[in-house]
Amino acid sequence: MLKKFSQLDDSYWAHHCPDTETANQKFLSIHKKPGEYEVNGLKFICPPNVYHPHEFGSSRFALRGLFSQLPRWGTRVLELGTGSGVVGICLAAAGFDVTLADIDPVAVECARKNAVLNAVSVTVHQSDLFSALGSEKFDLIFFNIPLLDKAIDDPLEIISCDPGGEIFDRFMSGAKSYLSPNGHVCVSVSNIGSRDTFLKGLAGYDESIIFAEFYASTNAWRWLLAAQPI
Repeated sequence: MLKKFSQLDDSYWAHHCPDTETANQKFLSIHKKPGEYEVNGLKFICPPNVYHPHEFGSSRFALRGLFSQLPRWGTRVLELGTGSGVVGICLAAAGFDVTLADIDPVAVECARKNAVLNAVSVTVHQSDLFSALGSEKFDLIFFNIPLLDKAIDDPLEIISCDPGGEIFDRFMSGAKSYLSPNGHVCVSVSNIGSRDTFLKGLAGYDESIIFAEFYASTNAWRWLLAAQPI
C-alpha cells in the first residue's frame, strides 16, 4: 500500500506536462472518430464522441490497478461514466457482478454492444451519476473522472474537463448511499488536474493510493485511489 493522496508534497505538481491544453486537444482528437481496440483480450468498438480505451488512456491504467488489487473488491461492481464499457466489461469477464451507467445514451448503447460482442453479462443504465440506480448497493464503485479543472469550450470536453470539480463532488457525495458495508469508491486522479479540486471532493473519506504510474515524457503522474466514507 502506498501513501495517501493528501500526503503527496508539492513536488508532484511542480513539473507536470508543460502544455496541458495541447495534450487535451490531442486527446479529444482521438475521440472525434470511431475506433476499435483490444483490451485484456477483449474487443471494443467505439463510435465518435464516446471515451475510447486508447493505448495511453486512463481506462487501461485503471484496469492495471484494479486487477492488481482484485481480492479486496467483493463481488458487486458499479462503473459510472462507463463510456465504451471497457473497465466494467473486463471486470465482468473476470467474474464480477457488474452494473454500468453513463449519462450519454450513445455511450450506453456502445457499452451494451461491447458486452454482447464479448459475450459478457452486465446490467447497463442510462443515468446521471446515481439517478437511475434506485436503492442498489455495491462493493466497489469506480468512476474514471474527468481530470482537468477548466471551462468546457467544446461539448466533447465533458469527457476530460470538470470545472470546479462539480461532477467529482456530486459523485463522492452520492456514492456514500450506494456502498455496501466495507465498500470502496475507486477513482483515478493525476497531477495534470487540480490537487485542491481533488482534495475537496475527497473530504469525508479515508483515502489511499493503491496504484500509481509515472510517465517521464510528460512528467505526469496517475494515481488510483481507494476510499471509504469516514
